[in-house]
Amino acid sequence: MKAFLRSFVQLLLRLTPLWVYRRVMPREAVGIFYHSISERPLLHVEHLYPSVPLQRFENALVYLKKHYTPVSYQQLHQYVTGGEALPKRAIHLSFDDGYAECFTLVRPLLLKHSIPCTFFVTTDLIDNRHMFYRNKVSLCIEHVNNLTLLEETVSFTFKELNQQLDLSIRTPQDFVAWIKPLVQADEDLIDQVCSILGVDIASYLEEHSPYLTRQQIHQMHADGFTIGSHTRSHPKLVQLSPIEMEAEIVASSQIVADITGAEIVPFSFPNSGTGVDRRLLADIRSRHPLLGLFFDTKGIRLDEDFILNRIWAERPAFAKVGKQSNLPALLHNAYAEQAWENISGFRSR
Repeated sequence: MKAFLRSFVQLLLRLTPLWVYRRVMPREAVGIFYHSISERPLLHVEHLYPSVPLQRFENALVYLKKHYTPVSYQQLHQYVTGGEALPKRAIHLSFDDGYAECFTLVRPLLLKHSIPCTFFVTTDLIDNRHMFYRNKVSLCIEHVNNLTLLEETVSFTFKELNQQLDLSIRTPQDFVAWIKPLVQADEDLIDQVCSILGVDIASYLEEHSPYLTRQQIHQMHADGFTIGSHTRSHPKLVQLSPIEMEAEIVASSQIVADITGAEIVPFSFPNSGTGVDRRLLADIRSRHPLLGLFFDTKGIRLDEDFILNRIWAERPAFAKVGKQSNLPALLHNAYAEQAWENISGFRSR
């Protein structure tokens, strides 16, 4: 009976129109965020999540302008800290991680459509000095998938991995299942895999420049966009000590401030802020006036006053939904998920 009721309620939530949700669960502002926009496969992203095609992203911008009012970070900040009213159906666009396409592809479209945006950058990656460990994982998967079909070549590669790392990999599928769950603490192991496979990270950084440079960040700030912090190294904050967490947040925000000259730097959680003590975050903010609002990834969920949740626009299940844009489906799903959470009492934060 409980399973039937659950399915019935979830069906009703899926059928409820978006305009109804907006009335019964009003939000002063909604957040939408992306990572990667591209016109071609990005090998360092390809096996992590979908990159949004350029035209599809522009379709999303057109949809936002037609149905919502895009607002800047400054407007959000003034609303939270000073009580200044936001326009009706306010929506805030942002990007996480700091990929180079934010400058080469995203920036021109935002300027064309006069849409404000906040770009949260992982500061250790600026100027392509380092590569994020998950981007290394994607390159390794791409390399294995592109191995010649000659059985002896595949066997030799896996034999080397198995012998040197004490594994039992037999197929590319085995390799993906093993490497994808690796975490930041496993980066030395990932580097070993790169070495065994012949994946040259330094050459890739030099040839492809996957991340933003200081000069590009400075120009984007001069264009009127907001530059925010996404930590230095993109860790899971919940796994850090309070001292380590504070250092990641504050040091990266100071680097952004040094580049842009901004007095206030907003921050977005890498890997979400689930499980991170909100009292600790409030204490960190109180001792560092540089820190602005914080941004998380829990759709339209309400949080502390200084935290705005956002909807992940590249969510794989919705990557190709909708003829022009997936935003209507994403927005509807975010409201439906929040309604179910409210009804069921489920909550993880």
